[in-house]
Amino acid sequence: MEFLYTIFEHILKLMHQFTGSYGLAIIGLTILIKIILLPLTLKQDKSMRAMKKLQPQLDKLKQQFGNDPQLLNQKTMELYKENKVNPAGGCLPLIVQLPILWALFGVLRADRGVIPSESFLWMNLLQPDPYYILPVLNGVVSFVQQKMTGADGNPQMKNMMYIFPVMMVFISYKMPAGLQIYWLTSSLVGVIQQYLIIKKGE
Repeated sequence: MEFLYTIFEHILKLMHQFTGSYGLAIIGLTILIKIILLPLTLKQDKSMRAMKKLQPQLDKLKQQFGNDPQLLNQKTMELYKENKVNPAGGCLPLIVQLPILWALFGVLRADRGVIPSESFLWMNLLQPDPYYILPVLNGVVSFVQQKMTGADGNPQMKNMMYIFPVMMVFISYKMPAGLQIYWLTSSLVGVIQQYLIIKKGE
């Protein structure tokens, strides 16, 4: 993690030299990270689409072999193998991204001392947003992301589509504005990427 901290600190300071603002530098760093992680995002989307396509067949297997968990698991694995689908394919990209996300959060923490007490727009980067605009925007963008992934079409996920954005607001409203800017920028770029991926798949 310390290795990633050092890399992100250097990139952040380099972008600050070009932009003259740590707020803009955070936005630039976030966009750069999202671009670097794009291949993983595409791989994750491909895996999720493949799993969604197999869902009717998986439901049939559950109906046929639901009373025999061992046989059901065997038939399920055979179905995945026949269609060349890796059920963990949608999770692995997320696992790879986690250290990067943790490192970004670490670099943007106030106690890390990378970002000075600098004003950006209406807020201090080391203090929470005084008007709660960023936390609310984070919640709204989170809702849009859930909607785009088709969560409203899944009864099990439909409640989370409303609960998760509210959780996002409560989680982020006390965060330093620098972290909130990172989170919001990352979510906005994620929405744009998801939109382009959906359009490409149509």
